[in-house]
Amino acid sequence: MSRTIARATVALAVLAPFVVPAVTHALSPHDGVVFALDTLRSLPGLAPMAIRPRVLSAYGALVTAGMLSLLYLYRGRSFIVYWIGAWVFATAALALVSQTYADATLDRVLTGLAVLFTVGGSVLVLVAAETYPQYTLRWGAQRLNGIVVTTLWFLVAPFVVPIGAVVISGSLLTAGILGWSARFYLRLARDSRFAGALLIGAGLALVAALTLSSAVASVAVDLASWQDRLGTFTVLSLLLVALGMHLLIFEDMTQELRLANRQLAGANEEIQRLAITDPLTGCHNRRFLEEIERRELERHRRYLAPLTVVFLDVNHFKRLNDTLGHDRGDAVLWMIGALLRAQVRHSDYAIRWGGDEFVLLLNCSETEAVEKGRRLKEGFERDRVAAGLPPYLGLSAGIAEVEFNAATLRDAIREADSRMYGDKPAVPGSRTVKSRVQELKGVRKRNPER
Repeated sequence: MSRTIARATVALAVLAPFVVPAVTHALSPHDGVVFALDTLRSLPGLAPMAIRPRVLSAYGALVTAGMLSLLYLYRGRSFIVYWIGAWVFATAALALVSQTYADATLDRVLTGLAVLFTVGGSVLVLVAAETYPQYTLRWGAQRLNGIVVTTLWFLVAPFVVPIGAVVISGSLLTAGILGWSARFYLRLARDSRFAGALLIGAGLALVAALTLSSAVASVAVDLASWQDRLGTFTVLSLLLVALGMHLLIFEDMTQELRLANRQLAGANEEIQRLAITDPLTGCHNRRFLEEIERRELERHRRYLAPLTVVFLDVNHFKRLNDTLGHDRGDAVLWMIGALLRAQVRHSDYAIRWGGDEFVLLLNCSETEAVEKGRRLKEGFERDRVAAGLPPYLGLSAGIAEVEFNAATLRDAIREADSRMYGDKPAVPGSRTVKSRVQELKGVRKRNPER
């Protein structure tokens, strides 16, 4: 809003130097202006135009129905169809009562039909409220029977009762239905914070009150002079309803767009999460480590914050797969993932490196990381016993602190991997772990890329 005001102010400031001289020149009494005024005075006066309020109101209702029809082509909501029908009924009712008929019987019949259209329009407004997406349409046998009885009444009653009774009964019924409809729209305004629903509810409540007052005024002699005024107020209230309907359509569309945007944002977040998450263990994957590596190293260097890598490996995991099957091996990896996600802080990262290997990136010193590794191995041992897994399974951990001038995490991960082999238990009948570690170090000295 402030930006719009600022733009309008700038536009006025730019236009002011041109507008003021132009207006001054136009108002100055030069010959051209005097000639134009004399010409206008010589024209014959226009005959006064007779304005018929009911005809004008009928055209207004028809225009409203047409505009809602265009919006329905764009929006396609069922409640808009009922609104269109309500305004078409209002157009028909106003068109019928705007004419005078010489035949008394025809006048009575068409008056009853106009009242029927008015009641039908109010019913459609109520149905539109009940068909809004968050409500349920209540079409029951009792309501259908009521519609049939009401239709028969207004078609037959003009022949058997005074027409005033027909009009009053229609006014009372219309006021009751519109008042009940106003309740729905006001509740919608409370639940959804839609200004359009508030305008419709307030407008319908006013129309209901004015219709009821008109019915009272028609039987009270002292209030007969208020009929025209009540009709004027009713037209203004209907304009408020029409404005609210158009506004509610745009608010409904805006809400749907917001919901679609939230769903799209949620889907994008889910896609991003899946792209950086290992589906089996729930830990992060190596792609995620590549994304955060630069950021964590910059924070490590800037704030001199300790950063440590823990390399974890499952002992005899191949033996487990060969003897108990890969499904049991997947269950073990899932169990380790759950353990790491439960034990690692939100500021740290648990990453599945590949196979049965995991990497932890911890914002702590090497001493604290050693304690963290010990607790993880103890936790895995408890979970192993609870799951009835073979006793030869276990976790081995290698720990290496990242140097402050490190450009990547590669050296720290390689060192932690090497130290992890020193934490593995010896296997009877095989080379010692120490000899295996020495062999790996010798290979890596000859080929640093491994």
